[in-house]
Amino acid sequence: MRNISLTRRLALVAAVLIACSLFGAGVLLVYMFEHHIERRFDVALMDHLDELIAASEIDGAGRLKLGWTAFEPRFNRPGSGWYWQITQDGRLEAASDSLAGMRLALQGRASETVHEFDDPTGQPVRIFLRHITLPGVDQVFTYAVSGPSSDIQSDVRQFSMITAATLATLGAGLILAVLFQVQYGLRPLKGLRDALSDIRSGRQDRMPEIFPIEVEPVVDEVNALLDHNEAMLARARTQAGDLAHALKHPLMVIAYEARALDDDRGGVITEQVAAMRRAVDRNLARARSAGPSAAFGARAPLADAYQGLRFSLDLLYRDRALKIEAGNLDGLVFAGDAQDLEEMLGNLMDNACKWSRSRVRVSASRRDGALAIAVEDDGVGVAEDKREAVLARGGRLDEQVAGAGLGLWIVRDIAELYRGSLNLSESEFGGLRAELVLPATDQDQALEGAGGKS
Repeated sequence: MRNISLTRRLALVAAVLIACSLFGAGVLLVYMFEHHIERRFDVALMDHLDELIAASEIDGAGRLKLGWTAFEPRFNRPGSGWYWQITQDGRLEAASDSLAGMRLALQGRASETVHEFDDPTGQPVRIFLRHITLPGVDQVFTYAVSGPSSDIQSDVRQFSMITAATLATLGAGLILAVLFQVQYGLRPLKGLRDALSDIRSGRQDRMPEIFPIEVEPVVDEVNALLDHNEAMLARARTQAGDLAHALKHPLMVIAYEARALDDDRGGVITEQVAAMRRAVDRNLARARSAGPSAAFGARAPLADAYQGLRFSLDLLYRDRALKIEAGNLDGLVFAGDAQDLEEMLGNLMDNACKWSRSRVRVSASRRDGALAIAVEDDGVGVAEDKREAVLARGGRLDEQVAGAGLGLWIVRDIAELYRGSLNLSESEFGGLRAELVLPATDQDQALEGAGGKS
């Protein structure tokens, strides 16, 4: 079952809220109107009662008579529900024509109070009565005026119908306005979908930054994901180059050992190694863009990476009697993939061995939460105005030395993808100092200052 759309969901919620609100408002309005009509009805009854009292007088024989009667046609229509009567000690003194010989049962009814009960015809009426002592007599007269409750109900019913129609029209208008608002408010989502479609079809490579503030976080996350995927895709495309560069040192060791064989096997091995090295050089000449390939939380001890690389380099440069030394490596851990660390450190150490006269030193320390690794040699060094050039892809200062000019570029590229850096400066031995700054873990902080010769 497909999920309900946002438009329908928002419209449904809005419709329910509007309906509940208007229904509550309608009930309240009808209640207030009914209360208002009842008050007006009761005021009319009291006015008629006051008019009867004002028209009452006692004649010379001590009998009650009315100087006039109210001009209200409904009091003349029998059974209309509009009645008035005057009684004294249960004796009917006067009554409206509408009673037509009937009487209102008022025994025990309190004065100055509105009463509701059925008239002699069974019709519900509201009655207002008052006990009055007229001047000149001691008798108490009871005045009563009534009106049919159906008049109130009729007015309330008519008002309810008008109110319902009005609120229904208002509700329909509000729902249409909500639909328009939802459509307009969700329009950026359609733009978001179209932008993603353009990216998928290749018409764009990033999300445009033209969306409302509420959508900007999503756009930023999508762009960050696109950047990450781009980096990972570039890395996947250059895995052949990465593998070729990783094979460089083992091939050099095999070639060196093959020269020690005096028979035909040595020549065959040397020839095959040469072919493999040519293939390696071709792959290293291709574009390379590396990135952190390890899972979150990966760690690589610096000392372990150094030991393996030093063993290979000692074999490679055994005929030059290079002195490769290290200090301050124990307890320092790189927050990343071990192969990436070996790739970066191996390129720097191999580059230092190529150009050094007799000495290469590797040192490291923690600096502001980062791992700083320095590789120095006592070679000719690199002039300050040429350092940026050797860091570029394929940058080489001496074509006589074997290599593809990708080593330092690879190191810097990997470091930058770890949010690190590679800086070149002059070594205290007179050669080149390459300093690699990478993220470090918090492991073995107590050993941060410890170190030793390897």
